[in-house]
Amino acid sequence: MPGRAARRYPLINLYEDQEAVYVEALAPGIDPSSLNLHVQGNTLSMTGEKRRVAGDVKPDAFHRSERATGTFVRHMQLPVAVDEDNVQAEYTHGLLTVTLPKAEQAKPKQIPVQVG
Repeated sequence: MPGRAARRYPLINLYEDQEAVYVEALAPGIDPSSLNLHVQGNTLSMTGEKRRVAGDVKPDAFHRSERATGTFVRHMQLPVAVDEDNVQAEYTHGLLTVTLPKAEQAKPKQIPVQVG
């Protein structure tokens, strides 16, 4: 059925510049204390939990419930080797931003040209 297929969560943007790889994960409603990031080799793993709507609303009182809840796990391959010891993450207004500095061997090297 259209619209019923499993989707990866959270939705991400993955990009890089000369110094780092960046992951932006759209994850509104996540309990920040449940977020767990782990880098091993060239894989970033992200886990967390999106809780139900707060309050005394019983499940049988809902007429429609389109907002997914529960725990999630997302693994993504990184395009280059990263410095696992200096990864930084920030969660602001539902956007998780992860900065993964590139390992020295993954950074581009400038090769000087000798003029003779």
